[in-house]
Amino acid sequence: MNPPAGFWRRYAAYSLDATAIGLLCLPLLWSRLVLASNLFLDASNRLLDRVWPMLDAASSGAGVVPSDWLDLARDPALLDITRQLAVELAPLLLQGTGVVMAVAAPWFIASESSRWQASPGKRLLGLRVTDVHGERCGRGRIALRFVAGLPSWLLLNLGHAMAGVTPGKRALHDYLAGTRVELAPGAPAALPRAARSWLLLQVAVFFGLVGFVVLRYLQLLVEITLGSY
Repeated sequence: MNPPAGFWRRYAAYSLDATAIGLLCLPLLWSRLVLASNLFLDASNRLLDRVWPMLDAASSGAGVVPSDWLDLARDPALLDITRQLAVELAPLLLQGTGVVMAVAAPWFIASESSRWQASPGKRLLGLRVTDVHGERCGRGRIALRFVAGLPSWLLLNLGHAMAGVTPGKRALHDYLAGTRVELAPGAPAALPRAARSWLLLQVAVFFGLVGFVVLRYLQLLVEITLGSY
């Protein structure tokens, strides 16, 4: 058998596949995404309109005490807004999940059970999926592997993280389906430069988004302090 694939190489390959699947799903989900965004923004504005007057009232005089914050959390109007948002977003989330699964299932099952034994992302990074003996998997086992990924998602990706610590670099769905991910014949052992660049790009985007959110909150605090909100 060939050496098992390392965690970061597996992640880079999966993120390539996920990006491609996301782009394929985007036209199908665009109207739902716009609707969800509008619902979220409307609920956020209503929450802010309710919270700020309550905070002003609670912080007058002696200041806010812990019981005041509990009172805010139990406020019927705030609970009603969040409950309504959850009810409105739930069907959109289920529909979106269905569309993504409908695209992702044939993407992974057809490609990883083919003669290449790899999804497009895995193939680009020199990986392939085999059974525990290093043999090619049938479509049924690959389908089981795809379905077995659900517990990993429900466990907040802890099942996927197992690939970084287990002896054979196997994730939870690999154990459940009896599969492994290894280097394809002739693939270099070192992480390809393109994969490193792809990972660095994701890190840059992540910190860019975090920085944007932090700056937006600072701007909001300044506006509140100056009384312009």
